[in-house]
Amino acid sequence: MLKRHLLLASVLAGTFAVTACSQQTEENTEAAVESAGDDAAANTEAAAAETEAAAAEAEVAAQNAGTEVAESAETAGAATTDALANTGEAVVVGANEAVANTAEVVADGAAAVENKASENAVEAEQQY
Repeated sequence: MLKRHLLLASVLAGTFAVTACSQQTEENTEAAVESAGDDAAANTEAAAAETEAAAAEAEVAAQNAGTEVAESAETAGAATTDALANTGEAVVVGANEAVANTAEVVADGAAAVENKASENAVEAEQQY
């Protein structure tokens, strides 16, 4: 009988130990779940903050790109204006040179005609 009581006591002690262990495991599981939930919330908040920071950086980058495009367009516009002014100046200079050259050719032609007329007049006087 003693053996039976000892055996029964051992079984009861084992049952209590398993029950106590199960309760502790359950408490540990609940704590782990709570901790995981807290970690997930913290990670979500950190990810949201990082996303917000990245969005702000992207907005700044877009604004900078827009500014650079505007500055480039302004520079290109100024360069085009300068090029057009230079082209206009070149046309005026070219036209002035053409007019001057034409006037010189006409003057040379007039001088040649005058010289020939003088020569003809001298010849005519000598013949008559």
